[in-house]
Amino acid sequence: MPSFGRSLAVVLVSGLAACSAPGAAPPAGVTAAAAPVAAVSRPPLVRPVRSDCSRAGARDFDGDGRDDIALGYLGTTGQVDVLVAGKVIRVPTPPGNRMKGFGWSVTMARVNDDRCADLVVGTRTLTVAGRKGAGAVYVLHGGAAAPPRRLVSPRPQEDAAFGESVAAYGDLVAIGAPGERPGGAVYLFRKGSFVRRITQDTPGVPGNSEVADRFGDRLALGPLAGGGVGLAVVAPEDHDDGPGRQDVGSRDDAPLGAVTVLRDVTAARLAGVRLPPPEDEGGRPCTGFGDSLVYVPRTGLAVFTPQCGRLRFYDLTLDPIRTVTTLRSPWDADLAASADGRVAALGSDPNDPALLLLSPKDPAADRRLAGDYLAHTVQRGIAFSGGRIVIPLEGAADVAVVDPATGKADLVKTATGDLFVKAVAG
Repeated sequence: MPSFGRSLAVVLVSGLAACSAPGAAPPAGVTAAAAPVAAVSRPPLVRPVRSDCSRAGARDFDGDGRDDIALGYLGTTGQVDVLVAGKVIRVPTPPGNRMKGFGWSVTMARVNDDRCADLVVGTRTLTVAGRKGAGAVYVLHGGAAAPPRRLVSPRPQEDAAFGESVAAYGDLVAIGAPGERPGGAVYLFRKGSFVRRITQDTPGVPGNSEVADRFGDRLALGPLAGGGVGLAVVAPEDHDDGPGRQDVGSRDDAPLGAVTVLRDVTAARLAGVRLPPPEDEGGRPCTGFGDSLVYVPRTGLAVFTPQCGRLRFYDLTLDPIRTVTTLRSPWDADLAASADGRVAALGSDPNDPALLLLSPKDPAADRRLAGDYLAHTVQRGIAFSGGRIVIPLEGAADVAVVDPATGKADLVKTATGDLFVKAVAG
């Protein structure tokens, strides 16, 4: 390792040793897998080049036949990188996006007709048509097949935060605009073309659009029972206060949060349900429902509620099938799902940082992964890339790439300056 890489490794190891909280015993039924802290690597930077996508996999941006990892950064300016085997592809920032939150959200999709995965990147603070904070989303085509394509609301609003959240399934992309008045909206695009706008006032969508509900703050997209592509939408500030519009200024209680699921988001007539929030030991609905959620292939949904530490799994018919209480209340947790249906949950309790690998149906298959790097995680960023778990870090390394089978974590430095990883996709 070069001397610069050795110095980074020394800084990280000594920093982790100084800052790590005492480890707690694994919960009952959960096996711990401890891993030594690895040295920090710094892959070389390269520019995207035109490539053949014929061998590309579902999460392959550069067409080399291997899964890639997309990283969205914030700081003095926005930035997006793609971590591939042994190198980092620096994706050019579209004009006009410097210091505009480029990289706030990121996912992978198949927007065009080649086999390379495309990046869908949210820029929620961008000025559009003279409206500050309207937000935009850029499609960055894999294999350098075409210039970036910008997606915006047909009627941009100031502070709408279009691009706050993005989700994709195949060529279908959902984009959240939770700041759009009155209560937030979700936009659906297919192959980069606008399909529809959805709010809580849209026919077939339960609830009503009240001021500051923030409908669209978080999204999940994937097939449900019956053959349709389901869309799950979180409105974190929703009070679930019944029919009729309520005066937001008269509310002094904490919002419950709402998780709305549309069973087939492409259907001519939408039909949706609201999932009931979990209850605490006293039988009261827990606040913060939907603080994190993820679509789980071949299973359904996983939804986390921090106020009472409940992680609930739902099957493809939206029936609850398991509730996990291992993650401590009231700390947050971030979720990611693998292609084979496992869920990684990253808990933010600073006294007991947890990385759990969970089965939606079989508690005996749960595992707890351990490592000093967990004391330096950045919330709101975790993803699977193939069979590996990718976790953003702060400090000398930008991400940890974890092998769940061994618990070993490879620590990687990708950015420079004061940038930090805000979003990951794989």
